[in-house]
Amino acid sequence: MAKPSTPARHRARIRTRRSPFFQLLVLANLTARPFHERFGRRLRMSLSEWRVLLVVADRPGITAQDLADYIGLDKMSVSRAARGLVARGRLARRASERDRRRLHLSLTAAGWRVYDEIASSGMGRERAVFGALPARERVRFFDQLTRLVESTRKLDSRKRIS
Repeated sequence: MAKPSTPARHRARIRTRRSPFFQLLVLANLTARPFHERFGRRLRMSLSEWRVLLVVADRPGITAQDLADYIGLDKMSVSRAARGLVARGRLARRASERDRRRLHLSLTAAGWRVYDEIASSGMGRERAVFGALPARERVRFFDQLTRLVESTRKLDSRKRIS
C-alpha cells in the first residue's frame, strides 16, 4: 500500500476554495446536478446530449465542428451526443451543399418537445441560481463572464496556430 506524503513536503498549489477557475467548475456542476434525476433517466438523455440540443435549438443548421468550437467540447464528445440524439429521433443531420462531409444539425419535432420540457425547467433553475445576485451584479457578472469566454477563445486559438 502506498504511504501518504507528509504535508510538509507536498502542498497543494491550487487552493480550490480560492480558485475562481475551480469555483466556476463547481458552479457548472452544481447547476447541472438535477438534470440526470429530473430528465436524464426518464428521457434517456445525457447532459452532453442536452447541451448539444440546447445549442442546436438556438443555432439551427450549425455543424458539429462549429458546435464543438462554440460550446468548448471536443468534437468526439459532440459527435457522440449528436449520434445519440439522431438515433432517438431528436436531431436531424443534413449534408452541406458545399462540403458533403460537413453535416448541419437541426431539431426534429421530437427534439423540440424534449427541448421545450427541459428548457422551461432550466430557465427556472437559472433564475433561482442567479437570483442570489442583485440585478446590477448579475449584469456585471454576465459581462465579465462573456469577456472571460472570449479571451479564452482567443488564447486557445493562438495555441492552435503556434
